[in-house]
Amino acid sequence: MAVEWTITIEGKNEFGDVCRKAVRIDKSWERLFDGGIGLSIEDGKTIMTALQSAVVPHEAETYSLFRRVCPDCHTFRPVKDYTSRRIRTVFGTVAVRNPRWLLCRDCYPGMDGAFAPLKEICPDRATPELLELSARLGSMMPYRQAAKVLAEFLPIEPTEAYATVRKRTIRIGERLDDQIARKTWKARAQADDRSQLELQLPGDRRKEFVISIDTAYVRSADPNAARSFELVVARCGRGGRGEPGGRYFVTGSTAQQAIRDRALHTLEGVGYRGYGDVTVISDGAEVLKRVPRAMPKPTTHIIDWFHIAMKIQPMQQIANHIARSQPSPLEALPTIDRDIRAVKWRLWHGRVDRAIGNLERLLTNLQGSTQVNEFSIARLHSLGLQLLTYIRSNRGAIVDYGKRHRAGLRVATTLAESAVNSLVGKRMVKKQQMRWSLHGANMLMQVRTAEANGELRNRLRAPFRQPEVNVPPLFKPQPPLLHAA
Repeated sequence: MAVEWTITIEGKNEFGDVCRKAVRIDKSWERLFDGGIGLSIEDGKTIMTALQSAVVPHEAETYSLFRRVCPDCHTFRPVKDYTSRRIRTVFGTVAVRNPRWLLCRDCYPGMDGAFAPLKEICPDRATPELLELSARLGSMMPYRQAAKVLAEFLPIEPTEAYATVRKRTIRIGERLDDQIARKTWKARAQADDRSQLELQLPGDRRKEFVISIDTAYVRSADPNAARSFELVVARCGRGGRGEPGGRYFVTGSTAQQAIRDRALHTLEGVGYRGYGDVTVISDGAEVLKRVPRAMPKPTTHIIDWFHIAMKIQPMQQIANHIARSQPSPLEALPTIDRDIRAVKWRLWHGRVDRAIGNLERLLTNLQGSTQVNEFSIARLHSLGLQLLTYIRSNRGAIVDYGKRHRAGLRVATTLAESAVNSLVGKRMVKKQQMRWSLHGANMLMQVRTAEANGELRNRLRAPFRQPEVNVPPLFKPQPPLLHAA
């Protein structure tokens, strides 16, 4: 015993033509005893494949007929030939008739060009929705797993393998990257020195634009290159602690101008128009220290407080261990813990010179100590030298962190650290120990960043068709010349 379901779809175009398509689904009675109630995934694939095979040819034929009409003289263009074209959609691959129209001989005398109208709306032989879905899944999970998920729930062909998902993801990333590259001229126009013209309200934390920036290391697949390469990851926004962090951007180029252009383009999305205070918070890496100098003025560079505190923390732990392990205090040891706390307090309040002086005296006392626990003293001396070098090389970027903290402003690259973890770490360097090319990783990050910013679909919905493709506008006759011809 079986139950037969028939689904009928009916469509009517602008010319009044009616198209009907019937889909039949047979449901076996025995399936109910196995828990097979309702439509299965395979039934859904069958239904959507049949419906798509009716809708796509109808729409393709309508658009081709519309493009056959010459926009100048409103007559039909001559036919060159008819071929077939396979269009991949989220609900299967559909074969459609693909005509090619010649240019109007009355409007374009002497020109023998032709064009395919379906190539205008589907240049990749796949719908934008399928490209977007493939790129989104490819940016969130391994390519093989993304291809498996697509095949599990959509009626796509077996050729939609991981290589196809990878190519589509890279292609979408290149398209997104080109969109930003075309807008960089606006960012370059804002690179001149400008002063703050907005009314400064006391206690307004949103007057400051903050760029939290960091680098992520990815294992390289190039055997002739280094073992890893850097990706610059940042989050741009405005406002103080506890407020939304803003928009992401990732770039594979470590050039100063490239990072600046991406930062300015991202800041435009949060309201930056070339006027306002910009603060760049980084960990003091040489790649990132050049960025504030290229940004519009006024721009302030701040060293992340977290990195400073993490360099002081092991020194405090060693000092506490020495104090607990010694039965009687040594000559230089009674003040070690107090001196380290003093250095941290002065750095927190932006008193760099006094902090450097205290740290130098501490290192001198440790160097002259030759008593027990020499390993701990040597380790403490080594950490102190590293901290002293770090402070001296970044002394111009150490500010009064306590004042900023009390004002509710950001003092750490927490947003950048979380961006590195969520964008790069989970996809590339955490549980998935794979190797990447610089181009592939950069393009993948463009897709992942657009998805994190919630703009992937809008940026991929740009119109494909340009009016009168393959026709040089120089040879297109104007109305007086058209009548003369």
